[in-house]
This record gives sequence, structure tokens and C-alpha cells, in this order.
Amino acid sequence: MDIVETLKLKIAMLEACNEDLLVAIGVHNKRGEYHLSAECMRKIKKATYDIERLKAHLLDQQNFLWVIKDLQERGLLSEVIKKYAYQA
Repeated sequence: MDIVETLKLKIAMLEACNEDLLVAIGVHNKRGEYHLSAECMRKIKKATYDIERLKAHLLDQQNFLWVIKDLQERGLLSEVIKKYAYQA
């Protein structure tokens, strides 16, 4: 599995987790367990931050793959790699 698919899978997993936590918050509020609701909210906040970070990383990866594909189509990729290899 490539990195783009892995990132998409992690994002979907975190989004599903957030949905489950929202349901749990409703249950905890009905029972009057507000401290557990607050804990769920903290977890949602952290997961939302992680989702945004992963989406930015996914966009970077997709843009990078687009650049690589464009260079391959124009036949410039080998020239870029040669110039990079000689600089190192």
C-alpha cells in the first residue's frame, strides 16, 4: 500500500472515531456523566487536529506525485536525478 492510500485510511479511521465519540458524548450526557463527556471532547479535539495534519500531508504527497508524473511525461526526471546526484 502506498503512502497516499495509507494516509487516506488513517484519515477515515480518525473520522469514524470522531463519529463514535459524538455518540458516546450523547450517552454520557443523558446519564449525567459530564466528566466522561469532557474526556470525549478532548479526544475529538486531538483527533480533529490529527485529521487536519494528515490532510495537509496527503495534499503534499499528492502534489509531489503530480510533479514526479509531470517530469516523467516530459522526460526530465532522469535529468533532475542526475543533477541532484552530482551535487551530493
